[in-house]
Amino acid sequence: MSTRQTVTIPFIDPFTGLRNPQPLTWGLRSNVRSKTPAISLQGYDDHSATESLSAVNHDTGHVEEIASSIMRILEGFSLQQQGNDVFLGTHIFSPLVRRHVTAGSKIPMVLPAFPAKSINVVEKVLGPSPDLGEELALDRLNDLCSRIQKVYAPGAMVLIATDGACYNDLTGVTNDNLWEYGVALRRMVADKGYRCIDFERFISLLEPSRRELMDRYVDPNFDATACIKNDPDYKMTYDGYAKFLKKDLAFGAVRNSMTSGKKFKAKVHETAKAMIARGVAFAELIREKCPDHVRLSIHPSTGLTKISMPLIPQPNSFSMTPWHCAVAVNVKGHFKTAHVAALRDSHELIYKNEQAYFFRERSDLWEFDAKVEFEHFYGGGLVVRKASGEEPSRESLSDSDKEKLASIAISCGKVVVKGFE
Repeated sequence: MSTRQTVTIPFIDPFTGLRNPQPLTWGLRSNVRSKTPAISLQGYDDHSATESLSAVNHDTGHVEEIASSIMRILEGFSLQQQGNDVFLGTHIFSPLVRRHVTAGSKIPMVLPAFPAKSINVVEKVLGPSPDLGEELALDRLNDLCSRIQKVYAPGAMVLIATDGACYNDLTGVTNDNLWEYGVALRRMVADKGYRCIDFERFISLLEPSRRELMDRYVDPNFDATACIKNDPDYKMTYDGYAKFLKKDLAFGAVRNSMTSGKKFKAKVHETAKAMIARGVAFAELIREKCPDHVRLSIHPSTGLTKISMPLIPQPNSFSMTPWHCAVAVNVKGHFKTAHVAALRDSHELIYKNEQAYFFRERSDLWEFDAKVEFEHFYGGGLVVRKASGEEPSRESLSDSDKEKLASIAISCGKVVVKGFE
């Protein structure tokens, strides 16, 4: 049996900055999960997340039909490891989905993601704040929930378990940037009115929270090397970590302290293994806190334990996550994920509210006589609106503008014009 001791440590809320005591409970690790949470789940109510509606008296066939429709939607949003022709999520998660449908409750999903922007603003990202990449990713999650609601009235919700505080001491992201990134994401969701998306930071920014995570959920004899060797999902995740860390740590204190390229390479792999250990602990925490949720993932996987889902789908690839790249849009309205260094010379940098927001393919089609603003949105459509500002704009579009607009409409499909006669 596990012995426990309750102590009180100072806790500083990462959003308000207020200091107040929070009890943290820990003890000896056990194979039996404790019913007492070691890390408080502040502001999150399981009952609201899986909002229980009045039970629906579906016959078995109707329940099965609805559950199958939901699983087909999840399959359509997923991307498994190459070589897997069968969607394994159907076998793994169908029983869970059927239970929710039988109860008439929302389909809860959990996605560990949106940690913080990469610190590499030289090669990879436009800055520390969310941009068009995060906007498109949230649009996609909302689209997933909307499509489920079309076949199942109670709908679905996605709980984003932000994991930045789990790793930011390893990746070099400051607490301030982590905090501001999270606030901006929540504001973005609120502005869009996406009521099916919620956030939870399961661990705080304080070091004691990270230590407790490891103490409670990782065996002291855990071997990251063996884990990577024996678990194909963690092997893919490790390879992804090593790849992005090589670029992220190249412009900071870690690289400056390394006396040779060989030592820097070793540090990258050491850090990636440390992140794997943290990831194992965080995944176990998610399983404990969200046992009834469909587990989504932004990492490629075999599909045996989670549904891998690219946030900005790309042709024939899983795509980069928006916090490790920038987004470029072409004249057809297609979105491409790439590092800033690969886009800077060939694309035009576009600003939104004075923030570098995305890149756009250079083309004469964007050069209007009237002062206009272009807004590209999820699904490939475009809004062309009369620009605001002190300088007056034409009240109507010129013949040349209309010709360009027609060409853009042919390429993009849906175009909406606002503010002109």
